[in-house]
Amino acid sequence: MKIIVARYNENIEWTKQLDNIILYNKGGFIKEKHIPLKNVGREGHTYFTYIYDNYDNLDEHTIFLQGNPFDHSPNIINNIGKYKNKKNIHFAFLSETIINCNLSGCKWDMSLPLIDIYEKIFGERKTNLQFQFGAGAQFIVSREAILSRSKEFYLKLIKMLDHDICPLEGYVIERFHKLIFS
Repeated sequence: MKIIVARYNENIEWTKQLDNIILYNKGGFIKEKHIPLKNVGREGHTYFTYIYDNYDNLDEHTIFLQGNPFDHSPNIINNIGKYKNKKNIHFAFLSETIINCNLSGCKWDMSLPLIDIYEKIFGERKTNLQFQFGAGAQFIVSREAILSRSKEFYLKLIKMLDHDICPLEGYVIERFHKLIFS
């Protein structure tokens, strides 16, 4: 199991408690071994870059975390430990705040263009679809779930996110992680 951490300028000392970390850095200097990335697209850009670059060489499960996971998952280290020896995981939120949403609106930000971006991502227009959103974009996903989408699908997501430091699409895609991997 690999753990992908998307860092900007957060203190990442906490990562020393975990094994198999791949640290992507979009911020200032750090002494830890890392992969530098241009500061665009929020954490989603980092996650999908990892998937695209490693599409043919994924572990059975991958965990994706923000540089400071504790705002949304105060118990993240313990939560990760619960998945160490589990095999039948397709997708699970590691965020501790799970919100029920609909394409017609998500209570944390009713102004997001969920319907339009859903159509751009999935190629079909829906206006009424229930889904769950794990605040903080932290989750574990299986290789099988990742590979259920083409490599080109992930490149499309990267391109949707790479035009700005904090694109609106990043907030929408964060809400769609469970849909992307199901």
